[in-house]
Amino acid sequence: MNPFRTCALAAALAAPALGFSQTSPATIEGVFAVGGGGFLQSGNRANFQSDLQHRKDGFGGIEEFRLTKELSKDTIFTLDARALYGDEDYLFDARIVKEEVGYLTFGYQQFRVWYDGTGGYFPPTNTIIHLNNEDLYVDRGSFWFEAATTRADRPNLKIRYEHQFREGKKGSTIQGDYNVPVFGTRSFVPSLYKLDETRDIVTVDLSREAEDYQWVVGARYDRSELDNQRRTNRQPGAAADRKVTSKDQTVTDMFSAHAYTERKFGEKFTFSTGGMITTLDTNLEGSRIYGQGYDPVYDPAYFRRQQRDEGFYDLGGGSQMKQYVFNANLVYQPAKHWTIRPALRFESTRTDTLAHFIETNVGAGPAFVSVGEELEADSDKDWTEFTESVEVRYTGIANWTHSLKAEWLQGDGELSEEIAEHTGVIDLDRDTDITRLTQKYAYTANWYARPGLSLAGQYYYKVRVNDNDNVRDSTVSTADRYPAYITDQDFETHDFNVRLSWRPASLVSLVTRYDYQNSTILSQEAGLGPVESSDYTSHIIAQSVTVNPIPRLYVTASANVTFDQVATPAIDTGIVKNGDNNYFNASLGAGYALSDRDDLYADYYRYQADNYINNSAVSMPYGADEEQDVATLTWVRRQSEHLIYTFKYTYANFTDRAAGGSRDYEAHGLYGKVQYRF
Repeated sequence: MNPFRTCALAAALAAPALGFSQTSPATIEGVFAVGGGGFLQSGNRANFQSDLQHRKDGFGGIEEFRLTKELSKDTIFTLDARALYGDEDYLFDARIVKEEVGYLTFGYQQFRVWYDGTGGYFPPTNTIIHLNNEDLYVDRGSFWFEAATTRADRPNLKIRYEHQFREGKKGSTIQGDYNVPVFGTRSFVPSLYKLDETRDIVTVDLSREAEDYQWVVGARYDRSELDNQRRTNRQPGAAADRKVTSKDQTVTDMFSAHAYTERKFGEKFTFSTGGMITTLDTNLEGSRIYGQGYDPVYDPAYFRRQQRDEGFYDLGGGSQMKQYVFNANLVYQPAKHWTIRPALRFESTRTDTLAHFIETNVGAGPAFVSVGEELEADSDKDWTEFTESVEVRYTGIANWTHSLKAEWLQGDGELSEEIAEHTGVIDLDRDTDITRLTQKYAYTANWYARPGLSLAGQYYYKVRVNDNDNVRDSTVSTADRYPAYITDQDFETHDFNVRLSWRPASLVSLVTRYDYQNSTILSQEAGLGPVESSDYTSHIIAQSVTVNPIPRLYVTASANVTFDQVATPAIDTGIVKNGDNNYFNASLGAGYALSDRDDLYADYYRYQADNYINNSAVSMPYGADEEQDVATLTWVRRQSEHLIYTFKYTYANFTDRAAGGSRDYEAHGLYGKVQYRF
């Protein structure tokens, strides 16, 4: 067992004996609860655990341990702990607070996130490939220590250290390929993403707050280490079966210093400024190697190699980034009902990247000769950005508020790229001038028609213009110019939403919301005219109702309907079709007081999507065609002032026709908890 986990569990159990065994309700109080449950489940276990985030075989332990003790008149100690085996959910959080002086806190937390490693499905041949244990999970956690002063009459200091980690396996969206008879090569073989990441963060802040001003200065050091692998199997079970391991072994060191000030000048002016300087150093290592097993050493004569098995190894290098950010904000109230908020933001970023590696490839058969070439890639980017905004708010009309905000952004920079062989031959030499212009205008209104009835609406328009001018480009006469051939790309968005809150009777409450968004992308490639490459439209309708027909009973219901579509001219090729993302979800909940001691709760949730596009003739099908139902029934028994019992039954059902039923499941779950308050 993880040593931190052991300490958390031991501390949670032993805390009452560590000097906190007094029973006086004036000095000590808390909660102790144990609980657990499990499921009878059929079908896809991995998908079930991913949806409900519980271990199918069961979970249980100390669900809650909360203790509060007065160490003295102005000093309080609190402890929160949790230890649930099966779900691997652990917490230990201790805190000592001394009024008008400061606090000290330290703790450890760990939890498990479940993932489904099931691969894709090819309908015409009813093919799905199982290669790995599909019950995947990632354990995430952190350990922290924080101390701060909280005096009202002087500057206060806060220091915090936190260590975070993420370790485990999850499915990857980059799937391996498989040769389907008659149809040819399709990519639906499951892949694994193996994670091993740590992160250490130290922050120091000094602050002061008074009646008419406040300021903060601070620094942050952030170091992260990645040792991740993406494991892909190409053509499993065939004569060309081979495995690919892509490694990402990156170490980053980030340091930033920041400052913030706010000052009030009378009743009409409040002025604030903020600034930050950041440096980021990144060391790169990694590889992409083919072999008969995962994580191999590169072998130019590896078995079953195929033409164009391109990879690399001995990656080394790094990048350095320096960023400067400054902003200034003013709040001006020229009259009783008017507020004006102008703001200015400046950002400057410089990034230098250098990497060297050996690129590998395989020639044509029958010899399939492997070749290696030492390359070096160098890129430099300078970027400067100014953003101006102003917001005007007016409240002079009875029961109305109006707000209008405008924002403008101007950014320009230069990107230099070079790829050279070890012999000195230049494969790529490119300089690109980049310009970004953005405008956004938003209007918001709120109308409080009468008590219990209000209407809110908002509209915004946003346009972004991206221009890329390749002043020097060695690939002008070649076929592969990506991404340099994109010379102009413009985005335009209209967004409107309205929200109605209505209480027609004292026991009924209604909330209705409608959202509309339309976004278009206009692209222009070198030597070609502009074309609308994408048109996205979204409609979202949401409704919720809460009713209390009698004092003992409440009923609440909500429904959400979404209509999304992405239209693209690529449908003319037959390879890509318009993409729909239409779905419906709804929930229904009720609570009833059976007696003074017993409450009964019922909840139901449903999700449904039907956007399946079977494009198997030329590519892979995509979209969703699935339904999910989850229902729970909970009984809470307050046996006494101190003792409470909870029992819950859960039913869950999921069907996915787009996966040929391979991800379907059905489950029945039981859960119980005993809680004692002291």
